[in-house]
Amino acid sequence: MQAAARATPWFFPLVVVLLATLTLPRAVQASSDVYLLYRQWQSYNWPEEVASAAEVSRSQRGLGWLHQSATGTFGVAYDYQPLRIRTGEPAHNGHLHRLTFGGDWHYRLYRVEARVGVTGTSNMFKHQSFHSEVVNGRVAIFRAVREDSPLSLGVGGDHRFGSFRWLPRVRWQHADEGGHWLIDLPVMLRWQSPGERWEFRLERKGDRWATLDKAREVESALYLREWRTELTYRIGSGEGLWPAVILGIGASVDTRVRYQDLETGTLDLRLDDTLLGSIRLSW
Repeated sequence: MQAAARATPWFFPLVVVLLATLTLPRAVQASSDVYLLYRQWQSYNWPEEVASAAEVSRSQRGLGWLHQSATGTFGVAYDYQPLRIRTGEPAHNGHLHRLTFGGDWHYRLYRVEARVGVTGTSNMFKHQSFHSEVVNGRVAIFRAVREDSPLSLGVGGDHRFGSFRWLPRVRWQHADEGGHWLIDLPVMLRWQSPGERWEFRLERKGDRWATLDKAREVESALYLREWRTELTYRIGSGEGLWPAVILGIGASVDTRVRYQDLETGTLDLRLDDTLLGSIRLSW
């Protein structure tokens, strides 16, 4: 495997945070979850100013393992997203792979969320030709206002809004007989019903994939970001050999894709809003 040309500036602090959180005290009681995921979007209409362009199709296949305990979660996740752009001369093949590990941990007043992994197009892995953009991750650190407060203040860095950037974060959570609420501004709002059978989520999604053109000469990156809303319903509990089935329906709003085109240079385009559906099997 060819080593990355240089480390991303934020990568080493992220690894330090991730390793440090692994040393936090663990609770005895814990549970694990293995899942398979499939998500399908309606085809995106291309911007009107691009003449004679075909619709953009997108889907997602994923699998992962998640370990939960009283102090947090840790997991490994892989997903594959074909994003088929059929216009111009994109410097990528549209087959986006992502393998990450990480989770979240809380200790006294502090909470840490960290994820690190590799993200890139299929030709990079097939030919083992990597560059520095393949290393990716996100991190957030919160501190509760006081020990019994549902409000935490912090900072997070990720690619949700395009290039990697740090943003202030405000996190508030509350549980009562009506369910569990989590508000994490400016990136997420989530509600879970009692028993977690229903879930509604509005979330800012965004990431970066390292790319190579067909000739493997142009090294660049693709950024995909959106506001995604989804309502899911869980069937079954996932005990024994029979999985819980989670069905979802939602929409992607303000979807933007930024990538290198061999003819016109960097493109940053907004795709039309579209509906999506998902199914997840969880053991």
